[in-house]
Amino acid sequence: MILYGKQVAKELRRAGLFPKKIWVKRSVAGLVKELFGDYVKDVRIVHPNIITKICGSEEHQGIAFEVNLKKYSLKDLHNIKKIVVFLDGVQDVGNLGNIIRICEFFGCDAVIISEEGSPDISPQLIKASSGAFFHIKVIREKKSIVINELKKRTKIYAFDLRAENSIFSTKFLLPATLCFGSEDKGVSQEVLNSADFKTKIPQFGKVESLNVASSVAIGVFSAIFSHHNQGNPF
Repeated sequence: MILYGKQVAKELRRAGLFPKKIWVKRSVAGLVKELFGDYVKDVRIVHPNIITKICGSEEHQGIAFEVNLKKYSLKDLHNIKKIVVFLDGVQDVGNLGNIIRICEFFGCDAVIISEEGSPDISPQLIKASSGAFFHIKVIREKKSIVINELKKRTKIYAFDLRAENSIFSTKFLLPATLCFGSEDKGVSQEVLNSADFKTKIPQFGKVESLNVASSVAIGVFSAIFSHHNQGNPF
């Protein structure tokens, strides 16, 4: 996969990974040397327009690189200790990237994206995550397979505006799977039917709904806070 962006390159290196090939504009060549030293032999100094053609985006910041990425599956979730976030039909790449960054910040075990109604894992998504993608398992799988597997191993919490209980009265038990839907459709009925608990983020203002990335941040923190208040380390 062809990735791009300075922060993505920095996080790639922090994750102990190296690109196969790098295209860079002259003024960014020093960063490449600093990050990858002599480990990457195929480094090409080119005009920014060439980088744009290679990566398909003008947001490359003067660097693009080819990387072999490991594709994770549910089989790679050997021991779920904390929180898995399941995204049910979330479509916006920017939101997905931001959610990955949020989940990595809070130390979640994985982010799982439903195949139904969600985009593929892409360079744009990885760029939107600011490189957090390299530090957390990101899985794309069919909804029914995800729910059937994780229901055996975690408690399932569905965040739904129609839920009777709010995050204030919900006792989160870990390991947990927190399910969030798209802003327009919410969590699907299939997921709601499988949930052990339904909860909502209470609204005190007038706007229709929160951005899904904001909802994930609040939901994950609420689960951690609840777990901590039960006298458990996270």
